[in-house]
Amino acid sequence: MDVALYARRGRKAPQVLRFAEELGLPYVLDLSRESFDKSPYLHAVELEEELRTLPGTIVFPYSDDFYKYVAIADLLNVKRLVMPPPPSIEGLQRIYEEAAVYSVEVRWLYGYPPLARPADVERVAEVVHPRAAKIVYDVAKAKSNKEIIHSLVRLQGYIASIYLSNKSGSKSPRLPPFDPRGVINYVDVIQAALLLQWDGQYVLRMAPEYADRAPSQLSIMREVEETFRNTGRASKKVQRMVASVLNEIFSQSGLE
Repeated sequence: MDVALYARRGRKAPQVLRFAEELGLPYVLDLSRESFDKSPYLHAVELEEELRTLPGTIVFPYSDDFYKYVAIADLLNVKRLVMPPPPSIEGLQRIYEEAAVYSVEVRWLYGYPPLARPADVERVAEVVHPRAAKIVYDVAKAKSNKEIIHSLVRLQGYIASIYLSNKSGSKSPRLPPFDPRGVINYVDVIQAALLLQWDGQYVLRMAPEYADRAPSQLSIMREVEETFRNTGRASKKVQRMVASVLNEIFSQSGLE
């Protein structure tokens, strides 16, 4: 199970990074609120001096001046970027191709045009390249458990990372995935991903005040995985939910 922790640059980041180091996990560094008005070299030097260990992935804000992000990643030897997609497929293609020159993988935040719906993702894969349609799926933004399972099934070949956090309402902070106050059933989510043989990266994205819960969340995730491996199947409820979506997709294909 590939798991990472999520940290936003700032005064609370060190406590998250400390747990990542203790647990032996990579981390995702969020720079989406930063301004990049200096040379890529200076930004890279500042980050290298500030961080004890470098991230596996960097989250950037969208910018037409994408070259700076690629240059920063290249200087830090970070080969994976996350950012909102540009508003057009043509812009997405330009960024994807520029990053590929430096062997940098771009993962797009799902839910924004031109990657707002499953059909959009499939179109980008068809028009540009399947690897250009790699997305990050933020579970907490879904409206229901049904929507979550539907997205996992429909987009399983394109989801590169899944952000795991729970919520107790529309204005709730990002709770730990298995927090009892949360409305999302993460046992079902993890079982569905295992049933689909999804092999991307889970990212624990919790509010910084819950950083000390990272060990227990990782332990529960591994327990869910071990139970699935030992029994060889998901719960009957998850099996039914996944089968229902697959049947829907099959019916829409026009095949009989």
